[in-house]
Amino acid sequence: MSTKKLALAVAVLVLLGMVLTACAAAPATVQRPPAEVQQTGQEEIVESPLEEATEEAAPAPEPGERPQIGVIQITLEHEYQVTLNEGFKAQAEEMGADTVFCINNLNPETHVKCGDDLVAAGVDVIIQAPADPASFKAVADKATAAGIPVVNDGSPQPKMPNVVPFIGTDSLGGGKLAGEFAANWINENLGGEAEVAMLTLPTFTDCVARNEGFEQALAEGAPGAKIVAAQDGNGLRPKSLEVTENMLQGNPDIDVIFGCNDDSALGALSALQAAGKDPEKTLVIGFDGTNGAFQEIKNGGMFRADIVQRPDLISRRQMEIAVQIARGEKTVEDFPEPTYIKTPVVTPENVEAWLLWGGDPAKAPQD
Repeated sequence: MSTKKLALAVAVLVLLGMVLTACAAAPATVQRPPAEVQQTGQEEIVESPLEEATEEAAPAPEPGERPQIGVIQITLEHEYQVTLNEGFKAQAEEMGADTVFCINNLNPETHVKCGDDLVAAGVDVIIQAPADPASFKAVADKATAAGIPVVNDGSPQPKMPNVVPFIGTDSLGGGKLAGEFAANWINENLGGEAEVAMLTLPTFTDCVARNEGFEQALAEGAPGAKIVAAQDGNGLRPKSLEVTENMLQGNPDIDVIFGCNDDSALGALSALQAAGKDPEKTLVIGFDGTNGAFQEIKNGGMFRADIVQRPDLISRRQMEIAVQIARGEKTVEDFPEPTYIKTPVVTPENVEAWLLWGGDPAKAPQD
């Protein structure tokens, strides 16, 4: 066994221990400053990052030393992240590369430890989703010092040397689509006036962008609607349920809730149902594209729209770039700009088609 492969095997055991430990205990509560929106709204938005890239992709090389790609994900508890994980593995296998995963559970200290272990393992490229902007930069700096290129997954960050810019969801645009849907529904069903609440995740730049886009479009489309509460649900269903219950105590007349991810929206839905809110006069909108949200839309009731991310496309493109860089076919400098991917909107009219998707690019409806 080569020295590199031995180091990788040891790192896998260390990382496995970290994942098991992180899953067994909740991450410590850390006070972190809010993230800043990196999108301006002027970016080019693509339907699929794979369409053009696949035409240029080189075939897998002859059997030999396989590139080693390290991947830091924020969790494997969300359906979005599971689909992302499956896409990483599928693309790596197709291109003849190996992967090493580490989960940061949105804990900055864990994130930095993941980066340290991947650098020590000697992986060829690191794909990282930030626990927060500071920990993302810390890992990028350590990887750069070790000569390891980085690919940005998870949320937009300021441009950095040796880092392929963000490849992922048009969160600002998706938030605007959610706000437009809410405005239209309020105008049609509530006479243009409503009390609105948002579930946020202020340390995650994507969620900040989604909420900002939602606020902008809501204000433009339904000026009589007022945002009366916005609370951090940590992107988790149990916490979002608790937070929504608290918001309803102070604002019992809330008509509309936008969750910055599906777990937030589903937690809010449970709280609204428990409070006895009239489903004909209450609206919940999510953002992710999970089967749980799709099923609620199909069932009818308050959950009427979901903004869809495409982790199936995002993960495959990120891994494709990582392997190309590892093999010397591309460099970081070949990817100077972020890639923002369009967000479809799922409603009762098209939910049946999206329930067949299952995170497979070949099965995604063509809107």
